[in-house]
Order: sequence, then structure tokens, then C-alpha cells
Amino acid sequence: MQARIIIAYLLMLAMTLAPASVLLHAPLSAQDADGGDDDDGDDDDGEEDIDDPDDEDPGDDVGGDDDVGGNDDVDGGDDVGGDDFDAGSDDDVGGDDDAGSDDDAGGDDDAGGDDDAGGDDDAGGDDDAGGDDDAGGDDDAGGDDDAGGDDDAGNDDINEERDDSDDAGDDDPVDDPGNWELVGGESETARAELDARDRIERDDDGFRYRRGEFIALDLSREDLEELTSNGFEVIASEQLATVDGTLLLLRGPRQLRGEAALDSLEAMADPDSVGYNHLFDSSSVQTKRTRASAPPERQACGCNIGLIDTGVATNLAYFKHVTLVQRAFNAKTPLPKLHGTAVAHLMAGTKRSRAGATRIFVADIFGGPRETSGSSFALIKALDWLAAQNVPVINISLSGPRNPAVAKAIARVSAKGHTIVAAAGNDGPAAPPVFPGAYQGVIGVTAVDGANRIYRYANRGTYVDFSARGVAVPAIDAKGAVRDATGTSFAAPIIAARLARELRAPDSAAAQKAIRTLEAEARDLGPPGRDTIYGAGLISGDN
Repeated sequence: MQARIIIAYLLMLAMTLAPASVLLHAPLSAQDADGGDDDDGDDDDGEEDIDDPDDEDPGDDVGGDDDVGGNDDVDGGDDVGGDDFDAGSDDDVGGDDDAGSDDDAGGDDDAGGDDDAGGDDDAGGDDDAGGDDDAGGDDDAGGDDDAGGDDDAGNDDINEERDDSDDAGDDDPVDDPGNWELVGGESETARAELDARDRIERDDDGFRYRRGEFIALDLSREDLEELTSNGFEVIASEQLATVDGTLLLLRGPRQLRGEAALDSLEAMADPDSVGYNHLFDSSSVQTKRTRASAPPERQACGCNIGLIDTGVATNLAYFKHVTLVQRAFNAKTPLPKLHGTAVAHLMAGTKRSRAGATRIFVADIFGGPRETSGSSFALIKALDWLAAQNVPVINISLSGPRNPAVAKAIARVSAKGHTIVAAAGNDGPAAPPVFPGAYQGVIGVTAVDGANRIYRYANRGTYVDFSARGVAVPAIDAKGAVRDATGTSFAAPIIAARLARELRAPDSAAAQKAIRTLEAEARDLGPPGRDTIYGAGLISGDN
């Protein structure tokens, strides 16, 4: 009897505990799988965190309404928001295997879990990107002295990846003033996807080039015959009017790839005349949101000056006092974009010069197909055209690798008396030199902020010649809105305009005199004398 009582008691106890046992497991899977308390819900990488009212640019975060899968991504249809790799696809951020899944940014071990971007120790926690010591803290990218500080790279909008797109959710994908719309404007992940689509590879130093394409200057008939007999093909040929010689765009043999094809090319031609068809990027980082105040008053240079960049918007009031002459080298017509417009505006000043008319000759090498945007082939053709316009100074706010054919073209243009000014680059103080800024005879320019502190991402080296304001600079975009722009791209045109003001025509002797005058005017910053951080010192763009 006693045994039956005990068995009955145990059965009742088991029935009582069974529902509790089920409840111990059911909420765990429900919460962790699809936006529960600790994953893609309020505190993680989803919409709630991204739309934080303290976030000055809530539309640029992964998972938000205006993020990587928004309307205004790179190059329109087949871009970051396209069918194959956008933010809502199966394998990307927000898809089945993405930021909301068990193993991704919203899963148990991901950005939305206990230790993820929304957890105690993650990007929104005490010690993470929004905490005291992280990207939003006192000493990080949002701090006083760094890329998000008061006077640095785009103020509070910049993040650790230095995302260039402030307005990725705008409804105007063709000319969104918040995107640089250069190849350098996308994230590394998006760039890898787009490059794979566009047959873009990287050389041994990590620089991008068009797969299987090479450029060559001054090949003899014998060289060309040997190349073609060994499988090389001439895609395009350009007779250079001012640089002199013939520029060739070549395609390598099908059986050779990358370095092997380049080695074969160099074995049959002068190595100092051939190279990959490298692709250049802008030397800029970010623009902040539109400012209410107008740019400070500055006189135009009263000169003729050249610019290799994107196209420039010509129908803006800010350019009424200057003449813009444009030509495209990667498209049929120039395509106005933010970067070139901002750089041209810094050259143009805000009012007519008493010294005379100002004409800016713009060579657009970025408009047109993405796969050849900013190519070395287009850059050399642009140099040749600008030299033919007799401009004494050419500004190139771009950065990339050393390329033998480009180096030879620049040397020839410089030998004819043209002065080339280029950005020092934004790869960081420990990065190797970038070109064309580091070529012999080119004036390399770095950027400082409003307190004359060096821009934290500026390259350093003996090729840095001058410093100018290039952090949170008031500049206009392609729609005429005033924005804070950051990068060595925006310091270079200040120096270019100052030199062009003193030069009426290409003249090597006169250019050297103007450079020495500028060196004497420069305000010494950093260690006494010329140094690898500031060059000869700071030149003001106020007069």
C-alpha cells in the first residue's frame, strides 16, 4: 500500500514538473533566433540601435532602414543593394545566414548576442564602440582628438571604417550628395563583391587593377610585334599630343594571369614603360551633413588651373565667377559628382579675383563604367589633355600605386614646365607612400584640422611638401549644398591654387621660384624645420 502511494505521488509530481521543463527550453530558441531580448532586437545591430537619437547619421548602419541595401548604393543596379549581395539577401547582413541568424551578427555569438554589438561588452555596451573607451568614447573615433573629434574626419559621423556615405538611403542614386560615388566610397565587403563582378584584381602590393589589362608607353614596332606574337592584344591606342609618344592599352595572353603576364610583358619591353592598368581612388574620407553656414569668403586664383578628378557640377551659383571647361576620359561626357565638385569649389574660391578671370579645366576620369573608373589609361590621357591646355598647375586629389607608365607621363609633363600637386593620401601614418603624390617633382600635400593638428589618417613621408586645412573643410557637393569635407583631397587644391596664382604659363624656373616663396611663407608645425609630417609647414587658403 505504501509503495502504491509513493508511485502515485511520483506520477503527480512528474505531471506537475513537465510544463516547467518545456518552458525552460522553448523561450531560449524563440528569443535567440528571431529578434529576442538579446539578439536582433532593441539593443543590437538592428533598427532600434541604428536609429538612436544620439546617432548623427542613423541611416548608415547595417540593418537600418537606409543601410547597405538602400536605394543609393554604388553604381546603381548591380551594386551593394543588388540582387546578388545586398543587405537583405540570404547570405548577407539581415538574411537567413546574416545578422539575425544563430551564428551571425544577431545570433548567440554574434553582434546581437550577449557579447555582441548590442550586449554589455559590444558596440553599444560600456566597453564597446559606444562606450567610454571605444569608437564613440573619449579616446576613440568619436573622441576629441581622433577621426570623429571636433576638428577631424567628418566630425561625429565618421566610424572606424571611415564610411564615406552619409546619405545612403536618399532617393537619388545618380547624384546623392552624401556619397563620394567614387570606387573608394564602398565598404571593403561591398568592394570585394563588386570587384569580383567587374573583373578587378589586386597586385602583389594590394593595389587594384583591371584583370588582364596593361598599359605601355613608347613601344617600338619590334616590341609590339613580339608582344602580339606571344598572345598580347592591343585594346586601344592613343597618340599623345603633349606627353609625346603612343599610349597603348593591352590585354594579356589567356594562359597568363597577374604577375606572370606582367613579367612576360616586362621581358619583351622596357620595364619602365609598362605596368598594370591600375585603378586610382580619391584621397578623401568623408563629408558631414549639410551645414547651415556658407563657405568663408575667398578670392579665386585669377588663373588657369587643371584638375583630374570626377566631373564637376556646372550649374551652381558658387561657380558663376569662374569658367569650367570639362572633358571625360572614361565616359562619353563628364559626370558631375561630389568629389570633383568639392575640390573645384576649393580651387575657385567664392568671389572673382581682382587679378583676372579664373578658368578650371576638369578632366573626369571616373564617370562611365565602374570597371575602368579611375584607370591609369584614363589618367595618362587626362594629363596629356591638360598639358595641351597650357595650364601651369594640375591638381590630382587621387592616390594609388607607383605605375611605371604613369610615372613616365608625369615626368614628361613636369619637364615641360607644368607643376603637379597631389594629395599625400589617407592610409595612415605607418602606410607606405602613395602616388602620384610621392613621385619626384610632384608637390605632396597633407591635411590638418582647425587647430593645426595633423589629420590622423594622413600618410607621412619625405614626399610631403606642404600642409593645408583638410579636416572639416566647408565645401559644396554636386547639388550645391555646403558640407564639411575631410581628407588630403581637400588640402591639395589650396596649395595648387596658391601656386597657380603666381604662374601665367608652364615654366619650370618660375614654378621653382613660386615654390620657394611658398616655403618661406609656410608656418612651421611639429618638429623645427621641414619634417615628414607637415612638410615645410602650413599654408593658409584664406587669401
